[in-house]
This record gives sequence, C-alpha cells and structure tokens, in this order.
Amino acid sequence: MVMAEQELLLVIESGLEKGPPLAPEPPKSPPAARLKGVDRNQSYWGAVSIEELIPADHVVRAIWELTGKLDLSGFLKDNKSVEGKQGRERWDPRLLASVWVYAYSQGIGAAREIERQMEYEPGLRWLTGNGKVNYHSLSDFRVDHRAAVERLFSELLGMLSREGLIDLSEVTQDGTKIRAAAGGSSQRREKTLQEHIQQAEEAVRKLGQEDEAERVRSRKEAAQKRAAEERKARLEQAVKELEEIRKSPSKRKKGEQARVSETEPEARVMKDGQGGYGLSYNVQTTTETKYGLLVGVGITQQGNDYYQLQPAVDRMEKQAGQKPGRIIVDGGYITDNNIEAMVEKQVELVGPESSQEERRERNEQQSLTQAGIAKEFGQQFFVIIEDGKAVQCPAGKRMGRQRNAKNYTEYQASRTDCEGCMNGAQCCPKSGARIIKIRKEKTAVKAYQERMREEATKAIYRQRGPVAEFPHAWIKEKLGLRKFHVRGLIKAGIEALWAAVTYDIQQWVRLRWRQPAVAAA
Repeated sequence: MVMAEQELLLVIESGLEKGPPLAPEPPKSPPAARLKGVDRNQSYWGAVSIEELIPADHVVRAIWELTGKLDLSGFLKDNKSVEGKQGRERWDPRLLASVWVYAYSQGIGAAREIERQMEYEPGLRWLTGNGKVNYHSLSDFRVDHRAAVERLFSELLGMLSREGLIDLSEVTQDGTKIRAAAGGSSQRREKTLQEHIQQAEEAVRKLGQEDEAERVRSRKEAAQKRAAEERKARLEQAVKELEEIRKSPSKRKKGEQARVSETEPEARVMKDGQGGYGLSYNVQTTTETKYGLLVGVGITQQGNDYYQLQPAVDRMEKQAGQKPGRIIVDGGYITDNNIEAMVEKQVELVGPESSQEERRERNEQQSLTQAGIAKEFGQQFFVIIEDGKAVQCPAGKRMGRQRNAKNYTEYQASRTDCEGCMNGAQCCPKSGARIIKIRKEKTAVKAYQERMREEATKAIYRQRGPVAEFPHAWIKEKLGLRKFHVRGLIKAGIEALWAAVTYDIQQWVRLRWRQPAVAAA
C-alpha cells in the first residue's frame, strides 16, 4: 500500500516536471488609505459662543448699535403683554427692526426665508441669541405698524442730520417702478370679476349655513370661510378699482377692454425701465445731494410723475422736518403748475429747459396735421394786434377775440374772409373758418425757462442723474427689491419705507461706523 502511494507520487512529480511552467503570481496592491468619514445624520451637542459667531466689524453690530439710538416706542402702541399679567412675552421691537434691516441688507425680503436662515446664518443667530422668531411675527411686524415705521424713518433722518450727514438745502426728486406682488395673469375684465364675485358669495353662503351655536366650527372650516370672505372683498374692491382705471385718459384702458388684478386691485400696469409693462407701483424718492441719503419716500398708482412734485415736497417737510431750498428733477416733473407751485413754496426748481413746452409744440403740430393745415400756417405766423383784442392772419385779415380763458385766448376768423382767401386749402381746409388759441405766457414759467438757459444752472442739473438714480439701483440690486413681497398700496408703501431705512443705515455704516476717525473730525 505504501509502495503504491510512493509510485503515484513519483508519476505526479514526473508529470509536473514535463508540463508547462506555472504563471507568476500578480504583484500585491498597496493597502487602501484609511479615511475618516462624515456622518451628517448624527445629532450635535456643543457649546456656542454667540459673540464669536461674527467678527467685530460685522454690519449687524452696526445695525444693532444704531437701532438702540432710535425711539421705537411706536411699535408698542397696542402692546398687551405687560408685567404682572398673564400672557406670553413679545419680541423686542429693536430686535425685530434690526432683523428686518439686516435681512434687507442681505437681499432677503421674505419672512419665511428669514426664519429658515436663523438656524445657520451667523448675523441672524447673533441678533437673536441663537433663537428663532416665527415668520408670522416677522411678517406682522413689517406691515402692521405703518405710523411707527414712518416715525422710525423720521427718527433716523434726525439722527443722521445731527451727525452732519444730511443737508436739505439741495435735493433731487425721481421715481422708479417696482413690480407688484401680483402677476399679470391675475388681471380680469368686469364680466369675469362679476362671475367670480357670485362664486365667492355662494362659497361664503355654504360655509355659513350651519349655526355656530349648534356645533363647534373646526379651525380648518373657519379658515375656509375667512378666506372666502376675503376673496369676495378683494373682488368687490377690484370692481371699484376698474372704474378708476376707466377714468384714465389712456384710451387703451377704456370700456370693456379695461382689466384689473383680482388678487391686488390697487396695482396698475406701468412701463418699466427696460421698455416692458407689468403690474407695478411708482415709488417716489427724494435724495439729498451731499451724501446721497434718502430724505423722503412715497408711493403712487400713477405711472407718470406730472403730479408727484408737490406731494413730494410736502412729504419731505413731514418726514425730514423741513422743505428743501432747491429741488432738481427730470422732465417728467416740469409742468406749468409745478413751476408755479414751487415759486409759491419758495423752492428753487431746476430741471430741463423745456419739457411741457416741447410736448405742447408736438401736440399742436399733431393737431395741425390732423386738421390738414400746412406748417406754414401754424400759430406762430399769426400776429397779435389791438393790444390782444385781435390777431392778424398771414393773409392780412383780422381775427377777433372769441374767448379769454385762464391759460389761453381764442381767436376766430370770419367765414366770409376764409371762403374768399387763396390760402384756404392750406390754412383751414376742413373747418371753413380758422380758429387759433394763443397760450398766455406765465411770468413764473418764463423766468424758469430763462434761468435754465444759464450755464451755472445747467451745471447744477447735470448732477441729477448720479444722485437721484443711485438709491434706486442700490435698492433693486443690493436689497433685491425689484418686486414687492406684500400686496396692496399701503403695505407696498410700508415696505418701500423699510427699504429706505435700510439704505440710509447702510450709508451711515459706510460713512461713519466704519470710519470713526472721519466721524470724529
């Protein structure tokens, strides 16, 4: 048995020796690197030093410092949380105001986004002491205290004036369009609005059929009824706003084609700086020229600036405490009424040499074209005679005075003279008897035109653009307020005030807080 195993072994070894050589073993790979993984599902527990969350020169420290210098008692006007009575403590108005100013300075304008970022954003964590403010509290604080926000703005202007940062002797006035919260798809004509009102009334009726005394209404049902009532109220307001739109001189807004937003009836379709149209509000700003700080802010539904100059001066007197010595504007504000009003208010008006005059000349030329009158027979070729009692036409005929209105005098030729005139086909081809209206020259307007022809005044006007338009660019680009976060004219006006407060505080940080040596000097 042993011999058999030995013989078998010899045979195997002999076969291996005669067979092909074995392949070499592959080289061994180096050992894998030992790396530490990251487990983001684990809970964290550790000490946090609030003061070390932000550096010493962080802007939020400046905001907190400045709000501590202002009187914020207006935000506590309706406060019911007092010592010695039951109820929860309310947030300090200084904290909430600081949160909103800081949030706007970082381009955040939504209350929900602020609440979300409070969990990790260092500036917000420092402000709140690593706490968290509910977005409802933030949202209500922003829009529920209109008078307090206006007072806050005035307080801020007073503080900036005491620090030598405001000079009201010279200001600029300008407007900028900011989109409304509602979208263009929310616009409806009257027929659709009436249909939606009926639907809303039916919804309110169904939700209110059961007597409150017979059952306890759930929170969900109560909210549904409240939402239906609010929708009905908005739609009814939309119908009223539609009537106002129809009164607009613009033909495209008249009749059945007029539309209004059913979710934000007070918004108006306006042309923006890029040539597009959208539901917007016209935000009016007054800026002092020394450091470019905002000293007046308002809002209007009107897309043009013709009627905004006088309210702006009155508003500045209220918000900044005094009227300006000089106000620089663009052509949108130059009208005869505004020129005369500034003379009465003893405010020097600086603007383009002729804005309304150019528009008037264009309108007159358009009227001549529509009437088929040749430009050689324009109003300027008729000569006043007899101390204004008549004018002489290019053919030498007398035209008597027919009407002496406030702003113009009307003259009319006799039909006999016009019928026998060789110039009739060019002078009065449709009317048969030529009528002209000569505008009365106003002393204040004439003085304004002469003053704006002076080189010194033109040099003053040239500084308007950089000063007046800089805050608009800042608010839209740095604060991100190209579209309002709230609905309605009043709430949008409050948000515009918050943006102005933020802008001025940011300029104070730049000019004073970060340059103490300059401030001391």
